[in-house]
Amino acid sequence: MSGEAGPLDGPAAHMSQDPARSGAERSIVVHGDVQGNVSTGDYTLNVIYADGKFVETESVLELPLRETPPLRAPAPADLFGRDEIVEQVFGQLTEGTSVQLYGPADIGKKAIAEAVHRKLAAQGQRGHVLSPRAGETGTLEILYQRLAEAFFGKSFLRGVDETMLHEAVADVSDVHITVLDCELSREDVARVLHTFPGCTFLLTSPYPTLPDTAAAHQVQPLARAAAIELLSSELGLALGPVGLQNLQFDHAYRMAEDKPQRLRQYAEFIKGSDQWRARAAREPHDQPPPVDPDRLSPRHQAEALAVALSEPARNVLVALATFGVPLSAAWFAPVTGDPRAADAGPELYDRRLVTYSAGTYQLTEDAAAAVRNQNWAPTAAATAAEGLTAALAAKAGPPGPDPYLLLIVARTLSEAQQWVLVSRLVKTAAPAALAAGRGQIALRLYVLGKIAATHGGMTKDLKYYVSAEEQISNLLKGDKLAVAAALALVAAPVVPTAKIGSLFSYLAKLATANTAATAGTAAVVVAAATTVVVVASGSGVPAGCDEAKQVIVAKSQPAEMRVTKDFVERSRHVASVLNAAAAKATDAKVKSALQSRANERNSVADAKEREGDDPRMHPDVVAALIGAKALNEEIKDMQKISPVCSNVLE
Repeated sequence: MSGEAGPLDGPAAHMSQDPARSGAERSIVVHGDVQGNVSTGDYTLNVIYADGKFVETESVLELPLRETPPLRAPAPADLFGRDEIVEQVFGQLTEGTSVQLYGPADIGKKAIAEAVHRKLAAQGQRGHVLSPRAGETGTLEILYQRLAEAFFGKSFLRGVDETMLHEAVADVSDVHITVLDCELSREDVARVLHTFPGCTFLLTSPYPTLPDTAAAHQVQPLARAAAIELLSSELGLALGPVGLQNLQFDHAYRMAEDKPQRLRQYAEFIKGSDQWRARAAREPHDQPPPVDPDRLSPRHQAEALAVALSEPARNVLVALATFGVPLSAAWFAPVTGDPRAADAGPELYDRRLVTYSAGTYQLTEDAAAAVRNQNWAPTAAATAAEGLTAALAAKAGPPGPDPYLLLIVARTLSEAQQWVLVSRLVKTAAPAALAAGRGQIALRLYVLGKIAATHGGMTKDLKYYVSAEEQISNLLKGDKLAVAAALALVAAPVVPTAKIGSLFSYLAKLATANTAATAGTAAVVVAAATTVVVVASGSGVPAGCDEAKQVIVAKSQPAEMRVTKDFVERSRHVASVLNAAAAKATDAKVKSALQSRANERNSVADAKEREGDDPRMHPDVVAALIGAKALNEEIKDMQKISPVCSNVLE
């Protein structure tokens, strides 16, 4: 994969530069084992995918900051009973205080955030709004990658070093960042605020995790008076008490669980009924006819609205329910195979069956249930695959869909054993996922391609996918051999002036050598912005470090991890060892580092345990992802322990 070759150019045991390229980016052949953030000299190597090949890109310390765009003002929308919290949040943000809105789903956190955005936009505030992406866990590492992409315009395929990111944005000021559906722990939120000291944050979360509790606001359920006002506004009538009673408002209010979105759905259902249309021409307008409470359940009214859709809109509704991924209107026709579907968005939105945000439509919970209750046949994965493949291959096609959609379609085809279609889709979809910075999704796609080629007897494709999977896996995760090789190189006197090509050549040579010769040579910690810390053995070991050593030594005899339970048990064991080590530590820095890492390990275990295993995923793919996660955490152990303990590699 040089400047002229394709992205995956066959197996080899080295990683070389393309001499034809220079400057901020150099294209590289990605072969062999390369691990995470390997530092040469002052900076950290990272990789992006562009123009059909991997490109080595400069560290965030070297890349220029992009100009932050003005905040987009969302479309005007009426809020009912929420004016006070909007003003309070807006006031705190303008004073430079980061704010959090917390509460259960669909309670109105995003609507409040958008109202705040409108006020900030009116003042010319610049900033970024980050919404969750399908199939992506909301970890600190992912958030840093998203933020680095926003500030530097690069979709990095490897994790971004926190300390370097902190230094790179040190001069950034007066920038606002909103993170929707943020599930980070209190400790991780504190780290984000520290990394971006010149920015204000608005976080929407299920629980309060902002260190400044005075700026964490619980979004309360919609009060009865506000709900009456909302429903009256939606129906276009000044309803009085009698009318509300006849509408069975109490029942509707209770069934809507105080959520504005559901009340709006009720209003659409009522306005669409024949009785309401007949009554609208008569006086008085405040006394519409009674409605059967049973027919006002959210699921029933969603079904009634869905059944009345035009055929193109119904096809889009079914596709959204089938794949569970938000879609922009540009991808309605390719996914459904119906060219008329491109204009279905407004019809679905008018009936409150979808929400619209950042240019994409997403199905509501009740609409998804309505589709299931109607027993409508799901969108054919083969139809979606054909449309997606053609649209992605088009030179002037629309911006790509969420890469998770590509994975879902490929996985569905794989389950149906449509091997040829899987292989054809993966060849187009995996590069699209890489270009979007979604390396893990690309890796899963290549695994599915390998499975399809194996079962379908496609020898040429199999060779391609085996090579692709290996190289992507190495690129994203690598293995301990690469780490040992990098450590040996950075311990040498030539490190400050070493070139990237020299590093890769050295890695290639060591890849064929006995790893025992490099084990224990040195440890590298990419934790400082301009230095590589090398920790060697010596005397005067701080208290607690002997115990911490168990975490590192245990990695030389790793237990096989194939399911989430294995990873969780290992993480909790490491956390308990580090807790014990921290309890024995007498040096404040040692105690703080060990305890912090123990807390992080427990948090990672909790998050992974909640996530669980996807039963639809092939066991080997699950095992590969678990192994990648475990390796990543092991490297973090080394990075956190090495600076404070000098005996970890003895």
